[in-house]
Amino acid sequence: MKKVFVLFLFGLMLVNAACKRKLSSSDTERELKTAMHTYLLQQRPNLDTSRVHYDVLKVAYYEDKDFYDCEFTVRLRSPQVDTTGIMTATVTKDFLTVHRKL
Repeated sequence: MKKVFVLFLFGLMLVNAACKRKLSSSDTERELKTAMHTYLLQQRPNLDTSRVHYDVLKVAYYEDKDFYDCEFTVRLRSPQVDTTGIMTATVTKDFLTVHRKL
């Protein structure tokens, strides 16, 4: 019985490792840009998106064990402002949580 349990556990670990998504460098960059863009829009829920636009132009990142350490080049466009700046953030591996660094 113990051998069956060990084999089942080993098989479960193999299936879990095989099901993880393998991303190329360009796919990772695209997902990071999308995560940051979504974060910027969600931070200000009353933002008039017909007047203010965020464009994430570039991302430089370092992949750590649990997250990506990123530096984004972001362009902000509105009727009064057109500027480009750099924002740093950490993004979780599932691309759902963004923590901006100040």
